[in-house]
Amino acid sequence: MLAASVALVVSACGAGKKEAAGSSAAGSAGAKAFKDAGCGGCHALAAAATSGTVGPNLDQLKPDAARVERQVRNGGNGMPSFSTKLSDEKIRLIASFVGTWAGPAGVKRITFHPNDQKIEQCGTDPSCFIQAFGNLGYDEGPKVALDRLQQMETTNAVVRGNCHPIAHMIGAGALLRYKGSVAKAFAAGNPTCGAGYYHGLLQWKLAGVKSNQVAAVARSACDDPSIKANGFNHYQCVHGLGHGLMLYTAYDLPRALRLCHQLHPDDQTSCTGGVFMENLSSSFGLRSKWLSDKNLIYPCNIVSENDKLYCYLLVSSRILPAVKWNWRKAADWCRRSEPGWVDTCFQSYGRDVSGVARQGADGIRRICRLAGSGEKECIFGGVRDIVNNNLKDLAARRLCETVRRKFRSYCFEGIGTILGAAYQTPAERRAACAPFARGADLADCVRGTGA
Repeated sequence: MLAASVALVVSACGAGKKEAAGSSAAGSAGAKAFKDAGCGGCHALAAAATSGTVGPNLDQLKPDAARVERQVRNGGNGMPSFSTKLSDEKIRLIASFVGTWAGPAGVKRITFHPNDQKIEQCGTDPSCFIQAFGNLGYDEGPKVALDRLQQMETTNAVVRGNCHPIAHMIGAGALLRYKGSVAKAFAAGNPTCGAGYYHGLLQWKLAGVKSNQVAAVARSACDDPSIKANGFNHYQCVHGLGHGLMLYTAYDLPRALRLCHQLHPDDQTSCTGGVFMENLSSSFGLRSKWLSDKNLIYPCNIVSENDKLYCYLLVSSRILPAVKWNWRKAADWCRRSEPGWVDTCFQSYGRDVSGVARQGADGIRRICRLAGSGEKECIFGGVRDIVNNNLKDLAARRLCETVRRKFRSYCFEGIGTILGAAYQTPAERRAACAPFARGADLADCVRGTGA
């Protein structure tokens, strides 16, 4: 069971396995409505003594009553609308019951529950690994857990296939270890597995927050001076907020974007990146309704101009699986992007090329040639991904030194664009570029740091 999954799934799952006789809430009208609707067959809820695993664990999700009512009425993410199946009274009873017994309670937002589960006991069970790594993050700290994850990702197929949600749960364990301090937990982590740890921190920070408080909590989450002092860390934090807001809103993309727009103006764009990444590639395998099988560019072509940048920077992650990883077909889709956004789509394409090539220079160069007219931007996106995953990975230098000469300057500039976010002063930026380049190449990298 993926304990942090968001969408409430209350479809016809039957009654829960256990009766609520032992619960102090068992005799309430809300408990009866919850049971009669079959909610317990899908959801674990201690107050109802149910242990369903089809949908999220409500004790861990901690939705408030308004959120439960909205989800039950509207459905989504595999759950049908119950607006015509249940009376208004029963929907309100269920919402009130769940919101009271599983909903947020003051500052009790950290919903990860450590136990004795060990990684060595997990075999091939993904849910076991998710819990066990969360335990390790809580018991011994996120660095130990993330280092172990990075090591096992290369040797264990189950861990590799669940790397991102595992990193999310390490974030949950770390947040509990540091008593809810995002700043302390953030400083102890790293961007292993697509920065899933950072995303998890913010996801769990928002879990259980009341609807009328979420914007304020989001605004304050990344404001600690120790986070803001490093541009790279601050970006990762705000980007993680976008993931957290998308999860919090149960994949309601317009609402998540509106919450991003309530952040500081300098943070809004980075936040939307997290929203769009979560929309395209759910941390927990859910299917967002804000995707189209006929138009693989959607929703980039319907969001506001201010929100298009990160949508297009990520859109190839939607296109490639849909065309069965046919790079030439994916390039054709990029060329269908709206005017002014074709290059951005190819930068996204390059990021995915880098992922497939495991940040290897030879593989990136070879696959980017398949992009045709988009080769230049593909290389730019690919080299940025190498450095984004590891600020000291000299595979980036090898790539730029071996691409076609007409792309060389732009490639080194791409290295600089990532280093510029991590280092603040001109001297720091030049020193960061030095291992990657010399002479004219160094000048290109330094120029990129100010982009």
